[in-house]
Amino acid sequence: METIKTIDYGEEMWQDYVDYAMSVITDRALPDVKDGLKPVQRRVIYSLSELTRSDSPHRKCARIVGDTMGKYHPHGDSSIYECLVNLAQSWKLPIPLVDPHGNFGDVSGSGAAAMRYTEARIARYTEEGLKDLKYCEFMPNFDGTEKEPVHIPFLIPNMLTSGATGIAVGMATNIPSHNLGEVADAEIAYLNDPSITTADLLNYVKGPDFATGGIINTDMDNLLSIYENGYGRIKVRGKVEIRDAGRGRRSICVTEIPVTMINGTEKFLNNVADLVRQGKLPAVVDIADRGDKDGECLAIDVKKGTTDEEIDKILNILYKKAGLEENFSVNINCIYNKKPEVMGLKRILECYTEYKWEVYTSKYNKLLEDQRDIREIKSGLLEAVDVIDLIIEVLRGSKTTKEAKECLMFGKTDNIKFRYKGSINDAKQLHFTEKQTDAILAMRLQKLIGLEVDILMKELSDAEKKIAKYERLLKSKTAMKNQMVADIEELKKNYAIPRKSLIKNIGEVELEKEKVVATEETILLDRFFYIKSAPRAIFEKNPEVARKFDLNVMSTDRIAIFDSQGMVHIIKVSDILKKQTKKDKKFRITDKGIQIFEFCAMSHDADVVAVLNVSEMNPLGNIDSQTAKDIIEAGKGKVNIRNLVFVTEEGKAKRAKADLFDTSRKTAQAIKSNIVYVGYEGEYIVAETESGYSIKVRSDEIPEQGKGAGGVQLISLRRGDKVTGAISAGNESEFGGIKLSDMKAVKRGGKGNKKGK
Repeated sequence: METIKTIDYGEEMWQDYVDYAMSVITDRALPDVKDGLKPVQRRVIYSLSELTRSDSPHRKCARIVGDTMGKYHPHGDSSIYECLVNLAQSWKLPIPLVDPHGNFGDVSGSGAAAMRYTEARIARYTEEGLKDLKYCEFMPNFDGTEKEPVHIPFLIPNMLTSGATGIAVGMATNIPSHNLGEVADAEIAYLNDPSITTADLLNYVKGPDFATGGIINTDMDNLLSIYENGYGRIKVRGKVEIRDAGRGRRSICVTEIPVTMINGTEKFLNNVADLVRQGKLPAVVDIADRGDKDGECLAIDVKKGTTDEEIDKILNILYKKAGLEENFSVNINCIYNKKPEVMGLKRILECYTEYKWEVYTSKYNKLLEDQRDIREIKSGLLEAVDVIDLIIEVLRGSKTTKEAKECLMFGKTDNIKFRYKGSINDAKQLHFTEKQTDAILAMRLQKLIGLEVDILMKELSDAEKKIAKYERLLKSKTAMKNQMVADIEELKKNYAIPRKSLIKNIGEVELEKEKVVATEETILLDRFFYIKSAPRAIFEKNPEVARKFDLNVMSTDRIAIFDSQGMVHIIKVSDILKKQTKKDKKFRITDKGIQIFEFCAMSHDADVVAVLNVSEMNPLGNIDSQTAKDIIEAGKGKVNIRNLVFVTEEGKAKRAKADLFDTSRKTAQAIKSNIVYVGYEGEYIVAETESGYSIKVRSDEIPEQGKGAGGVQLISLRRGDKVTGAISAGNESEFGGIKLSDMKAVKRGGKGNKKGK
């Protein structure tokens, strides 16, 4: 019998998308805090370790990619090869995890050669992380035919030393790389004192250390905040040397690029060229990439006679406008126990160390078990040497291996023919274990040689010592911790490299402000949403030009566009002028203009309600509310911040400080409703409805509210009616052909009067 299942599509799609998002987050884009690797990286490294050693010949990358895809990662060869290349690039990883051979690209952005040409093998450092892999947890691969490691047990947190970047669904990660020696010291410090603070850990981890070097321009307070919270922002800039370029000229040489310029050195040089063409770097006479195998040298030659002060100004422009200094957003978002988590430095060490204890406990339990087996076998063999004649007699008198084993293990002699009758009683005393018995049966006669017996005795002694050591490690946390520390110190001794990135609080780059000549303009906006800026003198000579709004401004002003969906959009007049100039070198008053949607995010379904000059929203010009408040508190005068009045179709109104809309954001909420009127506050507010009703209310009847508030009821509308027009002005003004002085002011919230009554 068939059953029909009712499914809510919205709910089903939501659940499917959540499942997909979590899959991308946990199985693709974010690294695991325990080994700092994403699944594809872990699989590439494991597959590479099966094919190569650090001292074996390199293997073709096509073979490595094929093995990884066929055994562990069935998601396409391009993503696997890209991962392999990234793990081998020395300008991305301070200590690459793959040893490359062939063309693997370069720092400027040139791509690697095809996988059929390049070769690779496991790096020596990565082999250190794989030493304890056999003691770790494995899981079935995608089709259950192979086993793959759940994590790779690096001796220190690889997530910190290698860093990571990734974009998932709804979240991302951007973890900077760190110096191996510093991370090793921090891990040792945490092992010795788990209560250590983040501030104390920063005595060991000085900050990020990028493979490209450069300068990290930040202060300790910012670093402490980043390493406590797991996110923040630092500035990275390139290192520069001033060199002699010959013929009396000097050259600004970028010897170490910021990490943000990886794959972008060509873009940097193009940016410098653009600045030269714009006349902002008049002293620059040549730009070239003179990098070689020994290092970077992005050279910017300056003309003869350029002073040190002028070079400093050029450098500031390069930092600010060419990309030689950029922001690097730190976001230490990673996977811990199959869940994403943003972690600070101490939390990373805590989670990693917890995993490290699991690995070491598993390792030494397994080693202890192995050594106990060795002790059992070696001691059995030595016992066997003492009664070797009896054992040989048992073996010769046995018809089957089973009979021989039962005799050696349990002293059963029923079916065995002994050469000497006295041997029967001796055989009954035999009590070897099963492992000892198997070893005796497999023993070769050469073990009876005197030197071989000495070797057995030495092997037994070594096993006893190892058993004692492993039991001590497993029983004592202090002993285990000391072993961890010793292993880390050995790793540091073999692989630590000097710090590459310099950390220095240089501060903000300040450029000399360009002198801007302000011109008188008029903003014109028509009903088809085309906007343009015309010189005021030209507009005054052509007042008949079509427009819905016109507004006198200066070229340095900003305008506020209020739309019918309750939003305000801020546009710079200079942006309109720039775009106009690009479209047509010579402006004409009859030009169509540019659609407003190119300057702001106004909805195509909205209409423009008002266009105001932002600088006029405050009677004192560009003064802000806080400055006005400071003036009042200092007793230096009275400041009245100008108000705006909003009236909506639903009959609501509000007053709000005009300078609230002097915002740096390009788009902001103005009122939680559609708008029919925005204007500066007058003595009265008058509104008219579609049915011909109107109301006049004193402005101070309407309370002052915040930027996004919805207002209060100005007029109570009849069913199906709506406000179609409004004004805020004094009694001397007119509205709808009627003087405001002829209308009677009433309390807000009334139903209003029919026009003409």
